[in-house]
Amino acid sequence: MKNIVIDATGLVIGRLATQCAKEALRGHSIEVLNIEKAVISGNPKKIITVYKKRRTMTNHANPEEGAKWPRRPDYLFKKILSGMTPNSIRGKLALRRVKAHLGDNGKKGQAYNIKNASQLRGNHITLGELSTALGWAHG
Repeated sequence: MKNIVIDATGLVIGRLATQCAKEALRGHSIEVLNIEKAVISGNPKKIITVYKKRRTMTNHANPEEGAKWPRRPDYLFKKILSGMTPNSIRGKLALRRVKAHLGDNGKKGQAYNIKNASQLRGNHITLGELSTALGWAHG
């Protein structure tokens, strides 16, 4: 079991989340730094409307029991990551092994083989910008 530290600056969020899920399911503990600088590829306006719509979804029988979508980038990453792990005890334990941090906390991240946003040809939005559009008051 090894500790993996990943700097998420400029990494595509879906690819980062799948790699984190794979390594966590193998038993490794993972720390993701600068998660607010990870990017989501696509049209920023459409991405913001999709995530705003997800935040307002409710259960018809009891509107207070709808899915909870967070505003903070580190919590939002964990929510995205939870969709990539199995819904079992093994998946829940793997999810606990992943820690996402805002900023770098003085740690050095490893160069990990994940597609960088500089290789994207289209539009993209950072997770921090998305969180700010959802109402995250950072500071």
